[in-house]
Amino acid sequence: MVDIEGFFEDGGILSQHLDNYENRLQQVQMAKAVAEVFTSRKPLIVEAATGTGKTLAYLMPAIASGKRVVISTQTKALQEQIFNKDIPFLKKVWPGEFKAVVLKGRKNYLCKLRYDKISQPVFRKAGEGKYWARIKTWAEETQTGDRAEIPGLPDDYQTWSDLSVGSEACLGAKCPFHEECFITKAREDASMAQVIVVNHHLFFADLALRDLGHGEVLPPYDAIVFDEAHHLESIATSYFGLQISNYRFSEIITDITRVLDEENIEASNLVSKLDSLDVIYKNYFSNLKFGKYDGRCLLDEVLGSPKIEESQEELTDILKEIERAIGSLGRLGDRRERIVDRVADLRLELGFITRQGDDKYVYFLEIRDRGTFLQACPIDVAETVRRKLLDTHDMMVFTSATLSTAGDFEFLKDRLGMLAFKSNDQTFKDYDISTLSLPAVFDYENNCMLYVPNRLPEPRSENYVEHVTTVIKYLLDISGGDAFVLFTSYSNLNAVHENLEDEIAGLVLKQGEAPKSDLLNTFKNTPGSVLFATASFWEGVDVEGDALRMVIIDKLPFSNPSDPIFSARAALLESRNQNPFMALTVPMAALSLKQGFGRLIRSKTDKGVVAILDSRIATKRYGSYFIDSLPPAKLAWRAAEVRDWWAENMG
Repeated sequence: MVDIEGFFEDGGILSQHLDNYENRLQQVQMAKAVAEVFTSRKPLIVEAATGTGKTLAYLMPAIASGKRVVISTQTKALQEQIFNKDIPFLKKVWPGEFKAVVLKGRKNYLCKLRYDKISQPVFRKAGEGKYWARIKTWAEETQTGDRAEIPGLPDDYQTWSDLSVGSEACLGAKCPFHEECFITKAREDASMAQVIVVNHHLFFADLALRDLGHGEVLPPYDAIVFDEAHHLESIATSYFGLQISNYRFSEIITDITRVLDEENIEASNLVSKLDSLDVIYKNYFSNLKFGKYDGRCLLDEVLGSPKIEESQEELTDILKEIERAIGSLGRLGDRRERIVDRVADLRLELGFITRQGDDKYVYFLEIRDRGTFLQACPIDVAETVRRKLLDTHDMMVFTSATLSTAGDFEFLKDRLGMLAFKSNDQTFKDYDISTLSLPAVFDYENNCMLYVPNRLPEPRSENYVEHVTTVIKYLLDISGGDAFVLFTSYSNLNAVHENLEDEIAGLVLKQGEAPKSDLLNTFKNTPGSVLFATASFWEGVDVEGDALRMVIIDKLPFSNPSDPIFSARAALLESRNQNPFMALTVPMAALSLKQGFGRLIRSKTDKGVVAILDSRIATKRYGSYFIDSLPPAKLAWRAAEVRDWWAENMG
């Protein structure tokens, strides 16, 4: 067993291999607490602020335990950092050997059969063709088939759907490329690895499918570390619900057509029905989209018209006809049963969602870009998470820089089913889990100021944007740029950007004008620049040094009360005689605010100001909840204090 304190102490393994290494007490505390999980088999929640070095603090005891450990993250960026940076470093310095793999969902891997059959791909978006030569070169050389290896390939590269395959369309052992299959190889590698790095989506897809007697990819494992664990409720919500979309109909038509081509089956009757399905589903989803823009609305708001009911009946009937037509084909073997099951699932799930018969779910329509989604999501995932995860696993670590609110973990524990609750006359006791909140590594009290203008009109005021624009201009004049200006809505972003675009001396960048990575690179390399952005820049964005010295947040990030999932959860809390504002709205906003605040101080030498332009923090009783949830920075209520602090500290 590797000595934990010796590993991290001055003169230990880390200090021998890392330049400018600094022994951090918080990192050692976390590592020892994680190690205890593997011996006591008692789960742990640990909040570790930026700079703690939490990745090594859980990887080191995980490897030392000799257990097979799944490391699950929310973002691909962290997943790739762990696998491509942290694990190679540990392999180099570790006094022994261990095997680690990264595992992703099936559709991240190239399907050799599909690639072999493509002579001329169909490009669905302008500009996609320019990547084809790059893909072909990569496909001939790759050892993993992981699309992340392809330089510059956009996340939304639509032609990739023709090069990958889901479990429902995979031929399995009957595929001529089965022995060379990248997914087969990934599974074999995972079955022999001690550390398996995945993301939350794959982990919960696997967990949801285990009820059917099989998992997505994961082999048996002993322990789990959830990094970025503040996302677990939203991920569980999506994977323990049902979803029908126009994409699913398009995929099933394409897959059935491809099977007929591969098996050289004419089946003119079935082809005719697929053509009818293509027309009917497009008409159905077109009717659903009528009058709606991107966003969510309750299904009751769009269902019920004679046109939609007639269209849905046609859709159900044609799916039944296709099931029968496929069932009559004798040459498909096992593939026939699999395709029939897919069509039946589609029909049954459509019926379940549109009937809206189970009051444990919220039913809504969501439109994102070209996708229209009918969804049934569980209103409360506490019981499902308790039964499927907490009560079936013991060696677990939940960690993030943002897990506590107002100094405790009660909100997180409540949302994940760790607090006592009743369900269907069954009582669940408090879940036995250890907690650890590590003190901040960085000196927020001396290096950071939190500014809240207490005299600013509230966000609902008619002249709010006007006043916010004035304050933002004042703050940017103080900092000379080098700032993020983060908004909770596009409307405020666009209004303030329009007011200030020509008033700011430095380069002004705006989310949406270029890919996120390009905007960040430009910002980092252009002194005095200012970036206007929304939610996607509140988290997972890392800018160290003088490039970012001020973060301005327009208002408290309260959830949209009309969002179907949020409003259903608020109503459920109210039915339980709880105050949904204090039990849900405020804690959720506090966690989001901590993420936005966390963009500023990313290293020990970073300094600057976080400004939250929402006077409700000063005037409302819940304001102290937000202050208590943030790092201990010096608090200022007047703009003049910011000016004076900047002059004294920022030079």
